[in-house]
This record gives sequence, structure tokens and C-alpha cells, in this order.
Amino acid sequence: MKAFSSPLAIARLALAVTLASPLIAPFAGAQTDPAQQARIEARFDELAEAGFTGFAAIAHDGEIILARGAGLADPATGRPFTLDTQFDIGSITKSFTGMAIAALVDAGRLAPDATLADFFPDVPADKATITVHQLLTHTAGLPDAVGDDFSDEGWASVRDKAFAAELHHAPGSAYRYSNVGFTVLAAIIEIVTGQTYEDYLVEEILVPAGIEHTGYMAVYDDALAARNRHGEAVIDASWGGHAPNWNLMGNGGLVSTPRDMLAWQAAYRNGTIVSPQARDLAHAPLVREGDGAPSFYGYGLVVEDDAELGRIYWHNGGNPSFNSHWRVLADQGYELFATTNQRGISADTAIEALVAALMGQEFEVQHPRQASVDPVALPDTAGGRTAAEFLAMIASDDEAVWRDYVLTRMSDEMRAVAPMDGHLRMMRQLHRDVGQSDVVAVFENETTITLSVRDPHSGETIPVMIEYDADGQVTGLMIG
Repeated sequence: MKAFSSPLAIARLALAVTLASPLIAPFAGAQTDPAQQARIEARFDELAEAGFTGFAAIAHDGEIILARGAGLADPATGRPFTLDTQFDIGSITKSFTGMAIAALVDAGRLAPDATLADFFPDVPADKATITVHQLLTHTAGLPDAVGDDFSDEGWASVRDKAFAAELHHAPGSAYRYSNVGFTVLAAIIEIVTGQTYEDYLVEEILVPAGIEHTGYMAVYDDALAARNRHGEAVIDASWGGHAPNWNLMGNGGLVSTPRDMLAWQAAYRNGTIVSPQARDLAHAPLVREGDGAPSFYGYGLVVEDDAELGRIYWHNGGNPSFNSHWRVLADQGYELFATTNQRGISADTAIEALVAALMGQEFEVQHPRQASVDPVALPDTAGGRTAAEFLAMIASDDEAVWRDYVLTRMSDEMRAVAPMDGHLRMMRQLHRDVGQSDVVAVFENETTITLSVRDPHSGETIPVMIEYDADGQVTGLMIG
């Protein structure tokens, strides 16, 4: 869940339904190394035995060499996970937005140096010079989020809050991950194309390429949608029971299937879903993700170079209900996708394990309940005390305690992000998802404390990031 957040950031042709697509072929096997095949199958078995539930798929040079599910997509009906199960792919949505922007740039309909002032006459002076390029590369200085994923909020409201928010840094001067930046890009796509963000993405790019189950409400199918561990489908667990609101638009919440994701990766990399020029623009390593980071951000994706694997493109995304990870080993010819409805064995872990199996490397898959991770004490610091208050609040099931926390511990700007009902809705979900969790890791700087909290029963681990000011007021919150 991307929880309410004000000035907070947290760093970090598909197949048609038929199997006759020329882009991805199922299990032809002609180019499959038997030893490698045995390794990846055995590694998936280890993941499943350790508690992974969801689906993992790998394609090599256009052939699917692994496509396996574990657990049930819908325990109530016994429906299994398949290549066609729809998942919320979270922040992987940014990769699709980056692709759409690159296509518009390549077509001459949009310039990377176009500014917010070119599109929004009412943009305030401090944000007027922010460019499309800066939005795409998380260098605009905008906050991570300005609202609630579950609310029913339109663009005008999100725009007003984004434009009123304080910038974290001067545009173009630093890297800081921002969901808001990609929401603004979705609005720019609508201005440039005259279509809704979803219509342009689905009708102009995806469906013509054979990708028919990736999008928002236009493609959502409850009969295909995965359920979380509480039995809630994507529409309820990720969107709040209705169509996605503008706090998600362009930055998160898209649904897709493993089949769509594998073939999208292949077609994007091969320059067939958009032009090779647009692909190369999006895939360029443009901005380093922090001082000394080994990775760079392109247009909606991460770019890395590995001494053994070569060039890698990837992105991940998730909330407390679902998490996903796509990865392309460009020099090796592999596309990988993993998606889950739990966090004990995350999609990130599944991808790491499967890449190691592909390359013949050792990897220990450990059941999260058996992991030797002991709880840690919070530090006796301003951040530690702020975290302790927060954890005590979400451990309570008393709505009066939650309300008092919102009124007394949140900054004015934080409270203004949502009405009280929205804050209470978030606290209710936090109580359910992480209210009884142990703290197993703490990272702290001058105004931010990040916790890794672990459910002792399921082994699921979720990051909790709290930003606070000199008066101890909470100014930002990010969960998941």
C-alpha cells in the first residue's frame, strides 16, 4: 500500500490468449538446456515449499521455459494461479507510462524539455520549469504522494495538492523517487493525446500489439483477478472497491497477467511494441539512483550493468497485498516476471532465486517463518520515539486512538492529504496488515526513520517509512 504521504519519497505484443503469437512461443523446448531447465524447475519447487504463492515465468529468445504457479489465486473457489491471472503490478505501472511518453517523444508529439508551464497555466512558479524529463527520472523534486490510493479522487484535486506541496529539492538537482511525478505525466499524456491515460495506453499501444489484459477498469476481470491473503480481489485490496483514483493514475495500480508481462517485455526490448528509437530513449541509463548507487533510472525503469550478466532492465512494485517484479537480462536474452499475493517470499526474492538458477549459482531459499531474524529495539532517538508512537497506535484496534493520532501527531499538511474517514480507513488496514509485527531492522537519518516489520506468524516483511519534523510531527508515511 502506498499510504498517505506528503513530502515523503521512498527510494526505491503480448501473447494474445491463443498460443499462436509469433512473439512468445510456449514450451517449444528446442533451445532449452536440460540442465538449466532442471535447475529452474527445482528452484521454483524450493520457492513454493518455502511459502511462495503466485506465479513465475521466464522466456528465452521468445520461448517460455518456465510458467508455474503455486498456491491458489482464489482459495474460495479453488482457482489456481495461471499465465492469465490478473495481478496488481504496482509501480511497474511506471514502466508503461515511461514507454507511452517515449512513444510520444519519438512521434514528435512531446518534447522531453517541455515544462509544466507548457501544459498547466495555473502551475506555481516553483514548479513551472519542471520538465517532462525530470518527471520521468524522479529528479523534479515532487513529493512521493499527496493522497490515498483508496480514495475516489479526481485529477483536479490531486493537481491542486501536488502544486501546493513543497519541493524536496530544486528541479533537476537530485534523484528522489516520486509517484506524484508519474501521475503528472499521466495528465500530460491526456493533454497531448486528447484521450484518457488508460485509453491511450490500452487502445493505441497495448491492444494493437495483442496485449488485452493489461490496464485499469477497461480490462479488469474479477474472474481472473488474484485475491490477497484476506480473500480480497484487486479492485478491493488495491483500488478501494472502485475504479483507481488519480493518486494511482500513471504511477501504480495497473493490472496485468504473467502472459502479458512476458510478451510485453520481449516486444518492448525488440522494438516492436514501440519503435527502436523510443525503446532506446526509455532504456538509456539517465540518472543515477542516489550517490554511489550501481543502478540508473531511465524512463520508467531501472538500468544496471552486471559484470557477469551484462545489461539488465527491471522494475518492481507492490503493496501489502500484491507485489511483482519484471526483469530483462538483455545480453542473455531472458525475460522474467514474478508476482505474488504475499510478502514472506516476495517477487523480488523469486526473481533473484530464478536468475541464480539460470546462471548455475547457489541460492538458499529459506521459509520466512524459519528465518533467523530476531526483533530489534528501537533507538532512543527522536526517530525511534516517533516510530514507537506509530507502532503503538496501529497495534490498537480503538478508532479513538487512531483519530487522536491523526489530530495530534500528524502535521497540518499530512492531515490535509485526506478527510478523517480516509485516515481512519488507512489505520484500519495498517492495524490488520502490520499491527502485530516485530521490528527486525531500523534505518535512520536526520528526519526519517525506516523500519522493516515482520509478521511473526506468516513471516511477511513490510517496510514502514516515517518522516517527521523538528517538532516530532509526522510529515510523511510510506508503507510497502
